[in-house]
Amino acid sequence: MSKKIIAGNWKQNGTLKSSISLTKKVLQAVKKEKYTHEIVIIPPSIFLLPVKDLIHKSKIKLGAQNVSAFNDGAYTGEISGSMLKDSGVDYCLVGHSERRHIINEDESDFSSKVSRLIDNDIKVIYCFGETLNDYKNKKTKLIIKRQLKKLFLNNKNNLKKHPSKLILAYEPVWAIGTGLVPSPEELVSIFKYIRDTVNNLDKKYASIKLLYGGSVTPDNASSLMDTEHIDGLLIGGASLIAKKFIDICSTI
Repeated sequence: MSKKIIAGNWKQNGTLKSSISLTKKVLQAVKKEKYTHEIVIIPPSIFLLPVKDLIHKSKIKLGAQNVSAFNDGAYTGEISGSMLKDSGVDYCLVGHSERRHIINEDESDFSSKVSRLIDNDIKVIYCFGETLNDYKNKKTKLIIKRQLKKLFLNNKNNLKKHPSKLILAYEPVWAIGTGLVPSPEELVSIFKYIRDTVNNLDKKYASIKLLYGGSVTPDNASSLMDTEHIDGLLIGGASLIAKKFIDICSTI
């Protein structure tokens, strides 16, 4: 049985002191509970190295929230894929709704970032999902198909060679930080659709793992993980509170 993935995205939160404290608490729990699933923590970039120093001998994996679309060079303020690799990063987010709708990045940006990460042997957690307006107008599957097709079309050669480097994270925008979660029936339908869409593109993609993100809590984590085709969770706010994140990890 393949490992489930539990990833905590800290977003733009915390101080160095609080990040170290949070990491130590998660590390203690992982050592004690001996989880069989993959635990990934994703701190702000400025805290990647201090966090890495704490977890480097553990089973916890390190994730970055962003990567430059460019290779090393004159791109002030950017962090390249090779820099992330050199810093011991295992995973990196691409396509998060906050990057799409606040930073205004587009599919061209995401395509370049996916390429940079795969070139540096870093696993991509690719986020996608519909807005509240899309959801109300019953366009969820249409948006999902459009976003996934662009991802695979723009990165066709890289992804066919390295399908294991891609993890897909379905995050309905209307569920992020709102306390709202799709119904069990909706999740079953959506994740079956995602799996079928990916598999129909190429048989090589059948092993790609699918995550759910959006208002994940200790109370709903178990039922979410019981949903067919969900291979893990991408957690936002709850990952900033050690007990909540540990409780979620313990439900799997």
